[in-house]
Amino acid sequence: MVEPRHGPEGRTKLAGLIPKTSDKEANAEYHLEIRSERGGGSRDLPRKIREKRRKVSREMQELNDTKRHTIRDCVDFGAKTAAVKRLVVLTTAFVLAVSLLMLGGITRSAEAQDAALLLPDLRMGSIQDMKVREYPDGRRLLRFSALMVNVGAGPFELRGQRPDTDTATMSVAQRIYDDAGGYRDIPTSATMFYSGDGHDHWHVKDAARYTLRQLGGSGQVREGAKEGFCFFDVWPYDLTLPGAPESKHYSASNSCGGSEHEGASQVKMGLSVGWTDIYPYVLPFQWIDITGLPSGTYLLRAVIDSGNQFKESRQANNYTWVKIELEGEKAKVLKEGPTPRYCGRGQYC
Repeated sequence: MVEPRHGPEGRTKLAGLIPKTSDKEANAEYHLEIRSERGGGSRDLPRKIREKRRKVSREMQELNDTKRHTIRDCVDFGAKTAAVKRLVVLTTAFVLAVSLLMLGGITRSAEAQDAALLLPDLRMGSIQDMKVREYPDGRRLLRFSALMVNVGAGPFELRGQRPDTDTATMSVAQRIYDDAGGYRDIPTSATMFYSGDGHDHWHVKDAARYTLRQLGGSGQVREGAKEGFCFFDVWPYDLTLPGAPESKHYSASNSCGGSEHEGASQVKMGLSVGWTDIYPYVLPFQWIDITGLPSGTYLLRAVIDSGNQFKESRQANNYTWVKIELEGEKAKVLKEGPTPRYCGRGQYC
């Protein structure tokens, strides 16, 4: 007899199904069965014995059914237990893998946070070379030169990219270096476009803004015509600043592309620490249309990154201004606004 695998409870259950028969009843039943086999037949058996045999037969059948169910349940239980074990192992492995990935990400983030970003600090230099020019078509233009300097801890570097040459503009990312020798490319809302206006290369749209406002009177404002700007190192401003290179890093030959780069998919431009970029008054669109403006006192204002598209260590110093008097073909400087004058020890007034 196969003993069930469920322990003492299973044995007790089976034991309760086995019929209890006395020795006297068993002997009587045995002699009756012998007599039946020799010809007496089952009809000669007393009714009580026949009923007892049927009851024993039913109980033995129930016992066999119970054994089969018990064995099947044990097999099913074993299969389910194995499946549960496999599920537990897989779940544990998954949780461990995710934990390791998260730990690696936290470690990398901590390393990145340990490296200090070397942000640029853009400032507008003094507005120079103001000239009033009259043209045969009747226009009257105020031309001027604008200077931009970087007095920050790191270079101001932009990288343009487009998916294909059918796309007219490039998206712009600002590359920011850190003191560990690495860098981050930060997406910006700025765009680059190619201009064939005589100085053929790629420009950052609306990187700077010029305005002329009348002081007193109507107070009307005129906007500068220039929309595109290309940055690179033109001449030194202050090479004593930490991180300032002794020679040009971004030059006309390696920045903004050229006429041969109109079909380029990537372009970079930048301004090194301690260097100046200049937009001379002779450049295309480097003017404000003053046609029809009366003589009087005006405030000419120049702002770099007026839309706060780029990351800097300071934003509040991105502008300068000059107070001028317009009269006929003359523009007389009355007062200059803030400019990045060097005060020593890496500080600017």
